[in-house]
Amino acid sequence: MSGYSEQSPADPPAPPPTTRRRRGRPVRVVLGVLLLLLLAWAVAVAVAGVQAGRALQRVADAVPVLEQQVRDEDLAAAGTTADRVADDAAAADRATAQLPYRLAEHVPRVGDQLAAVRGGARAAALLTQPLPDALAVAEDVVGEGLVSADRTVDVAGLQRLTPIVTGYRERVAEARAALHAGEGPHVLDAISERLDPVTAQLDDLAGPLDTAAEVLPRLPALLGAEGARTYLVAFTNPAEIRPVQGIVGAYAYLSVEGGRISLTRTGTDNDLYDARADVAAAGAEFAALYGEDAAIVQNVTTGGSADEAGVLTSSLVADAGLPVPDVVVFVDPVGLGQLLGPDHAPLQLGPFGDVATADLARVLMYDAYVTYGADNDARKLFLAATSAAAFEAVLSDGLSTAALDGARTAVDSGHLAVWSARAEEQAALVSAGVAGVLGDPAQAGPVARIGLTNTEPSKLDFWLQPAVEVSAPCATTGTGRSSVQLTLTNTVPEDIPAYVANAMARTAAGERTAQDTVSLWVAPWVGLDRVTVGGEAVATAVDAEEGWRLVRLTVDVPPGAPVVVRWELSGAAEDLPRTVTGPTTAIAPAVTTGACAP
Repeated sequence: MSGYSEQSPADPPAPPPTTRRRRGRPVRVVLGVLLLLLLAWAVAVAVAGVQAGRALQRVADAVPVLEQQVRDEDLAAAGTTADRVADDAAAADRATAQLPYRLAEHVPRVGDQLAAVRGGARAAALLTQPLPDALAVAEDVVGEGLVSADRTVDVAGLQRLTPIVTGYRERVAEARAALHAGEGPHVLDAISERLDPVTAQLDDLAGPLDTAAEVLPRLPALLGAEGARTYLVAFTNPAEIRPVQGIVGAYAYLSVEGGRISLTRTGTDNDLYDARADVAAAGAEFAALYGEDAAIVQNVTTGGSADEAGVLTSSLVADAGLPVPDVVVFVDPVGLGQLLGPDHAPLQLGPFGDVATADLARVLMYDAYVTYGADNDARKLFLAATSAAAFEAVLSDGLSTAALDGARTAVDSGHLAVWSARAEEQAALVSAGVAGVLGDPAQAGPVARIGLTNTEPSKLDFWLQPAVEVSAPCATTGTGRSSVQLTLTNTVPEDIPAYVANAMARTAAGERTAQDTVSLWVAPWVGLDRVTVGGEAVATAVDAEEGWRLVRLTVDVPPGAPVVVRWELSGAAEDLPRTVTGPTTAIAPAVTTGACAP
């Protein structure tokens, strides 16, 4: 039949063309919508990333400006900058907190970069949000110096700072967690190089911030917020050296009430010669090490820690009929000069005229002996008046940022230390690192400490020039050897006042020869192999003090002939000393690193 074609039953009938088109259209529509959604998602992520990047760049550009404004003590300008920084950081945080951005963090490789940026934005927001309020409070508290013109500390302002600091400690912990959460093996160098230094800085900041959060709540009570507190400032003299600075030559009493500081009394060690401290109050170990010699005014600073010196000094002045102090501050002429700073105006010191702060130590520890000669009472009255005047100059400066920097230098070099009779305050002072104590050897790390004690009466230690060389083990693990070497050079001139000379000497050369006990404190798990003086092995006294191994020997230091003391040590490589602190000589010790010990 014409037009007829035969179709196999196995072949299904073809659908009409219109039916195929109707079924394909929904698929294309769905795919189109998905593509549009993906495009919108990508655009949203890109826009968020650009917004966050630009905001974080503005933060990065502004931070150095903010830091300089704070250093310049322009807190008003710093507050304005901090407002902008906080706004930009918050904008970056909001941009990276959007849902499309957070979902994109799960995309392989790309997500690592987004997560890192997100961590940086979150950290920036956490760290900058409290800054404007903190700077506003800081401007109220220290805008004119920590101490006002009437010598009053803004105790209420410090109390307002306390929750800010303690809260910031928590923010730093959260910021560190946010940055660490964004770390990954596939983060691009361009990103990690910007974020890794911030992470390291925050890790370094965590410890000091913990300390500040512990110390700041104690400051109001220390400043008399709960009632008047009595401070005894013990002016020490390293020309007759001790492990805690030197002998106490003069003192001043301060009354601190409601933040107001008043000088109430000054005096010299003449007032304390007949008094005796209760050595047992410093503990049985101290009494066994130093005996009743530590009971007299010349030796209250003879131990390894300023807290024992504080206990003994408090006991000594009480025995002399003077007020019992709540707080004792130990400071010497070097520390006073550091507190005032090199840029401070010269002090008018009677017969010496205008004295620059850099020359303060020389005037108090040598020139005064030359000028007053045998008139010891007149010299001590001058010392008391001058020390009080220098300390008042510190207060008159308002304890500026420069003075606080100087105080840190004085503390770190051992020329300033503070002790409180209240246990909780003393613990805070120890945490702040201003207590001048040996501390726990398990927490101190690979460090040793050197101290000197004048054992024949003289003021020759003013000319001692110490040099310390530390040779650590070459290996960082396993057992090893190391050495600590102390070179003492006596630079005393030929002509010196009789009062300065060695009072026990029998010859002219001996009058210019200092005799000192050299003390080394090391961790008890560090082995002591040998001690030499001038290359020859010598015997030493080996004891324990506050958990440390204490090694002592006595040396004569004649003029112009350096004396070399060397301690050879062994033990676990990670425990052997790599740094040394002290001694607290008038001339700062030079510390160098020698060749490593194989």
